[in-house]
Amino acid sequence: MNDNFMEARIETILLMLAINFHKEARCEVERLEQARAKFKAAGVEYRLIDRRLRFARVIERQSRDELLRCPANTIQDVAAKAVHLRQALFHDQTISEASERSL
Repeated sequence: MNDNFMEARIETILLMLAINFHKEARCEVERLEQARAKFKAAGVEYRLIDRRLRFARVIERQSRDELLRCPANTIQDVAAKAVHLRQALFHDQTISEASERSL
């Protein structure tokens, strides 16, 4: 096989891994934010969750930065990256609007 083809395939796999890691990191942040809100509403101590949430946010930022730096060499890679980022931004906007309505 052609070395360029193999390199492109490896970069595609790395991009898919970066997208997956970013999705998982975002889900963990969201899960911890929900748990924190439930504990806070119940009047239960939530310092441990706050620590885990801070760490999860750092991981999410790092995985997002890695995703943004990943090369996208094919139109399919560009599309996958764009779709993931669009979904992430839409999700953030939806959550932001929901929290504004609840104020």
